[in-house]
Amino acid sequence: MEKRKVILDVDTGSDDAIALICALANPDFEVLGITTVNGNRAVPITTENTLRISELMGGKVPVYRGCALPWVSAMMGLRPYIPQYEPADPAYAGIHRTYIEQCPPATIREEETPAVVWLIQTLMAAEDGEITLIPLGPMTNIAYTLRIEPRIAPKIGEIVYMGGGYKIGNETAAAEFNVWVDPESLQAVLDENIPFTFIPLDATHQAYLTEEDAQRLRRVGTRPAQVAADLVSQRIRGYSTWQKVAEEPAAPIHDPLCVAYLVDPAVITELIPAHCQVDCGRGAAYGQTIFDIKNGRLGAKAPNCKVALGADRVRFAQILEELLEHTR
Repeated sequence: MEKRKVILDVDTGSDDAIALICALANPDFEVLGITTVNGNRAVPITTENTLRISELMGGKVPVYRGCALPWVSAMMGLRPYIPQYEPADPAYAGIHRTYIEQCPPATIREEETPAVVWLIQTLMAAEDGEITLIPLGPMTNIAYTLRIEPRIAPKIGEIVYMGGGYKIGNETAAAEFNVWVDPESLQAVLDENIPFTFIPLDATHQAYLTEEDAQRLRRVGTRPAQVAADLVSQRIRGYSTWQKVAEEPAAPIHDPLCVAYLVDPAVITELIPAHCQVDCGRGAAYGQTIFDIKNGRLGAKAPNCKVALGADRVRFAQILEELLEHTR
């Protein structure tokens, strides 16, 4: 079977790191490259963290540094999100440390070509529909790429995005963090009418992992499995002081659910066509993903995406374990 060509766009904290390990372990993926963006931390840190994971997995996939600030906010001096070098919130720091401490500092280096330039070059050289994009942070790099070279849009077979929420927020009551950092960039990408699948908080919170799940990953016995398991345990400890997602100690792992969905779409138990509009109005709902789902109202817009509203957490844990088995 021909491998799926993928590009991951990441703001590597703990959940991005697990997603990268799983994607790089997947024998059915051809990971063409990894691009980094501001988000969980400032882009020099997200790039270093990405290099650490790339080196853990053999260091053969190139890493390209991307945008350091959000798109419209940075250009217009409106509400710029200033990426963090150090965690401001101790609870949040328990989930995402500044660096991926489970790996030593990287000895490999990022590529000289900026991420947006490499994305344009790579996508322009591809066949129509050939490449799947897996963005796991703010959409800044993707928005710049599409605005600079709109001819790349047909080259993208699908975007599978960890971001947004239908009934759940985390950065605010209305908004999920990845979208809240740069909502204008997400809206710009949605406007291109590329096949788009949201894996939002509604799904990722159902696909939580427990310490028992972490122990099963640890028993795979390889160094990547150990790192992934330690990161799951770190997130469980962090969520214990930040946000309750289950009756037992547990944490959503967010980003790897995008990888798991591409491995086995059945891990998503409810996937619904919807029209998504992003609130860019700078009020209380700034960054909210507003999904128009099956309400039958006159004049409702046609769907521009699919949104995952349910997930099978048992199957999710199995997929992670199966992918880590390939690191033997």
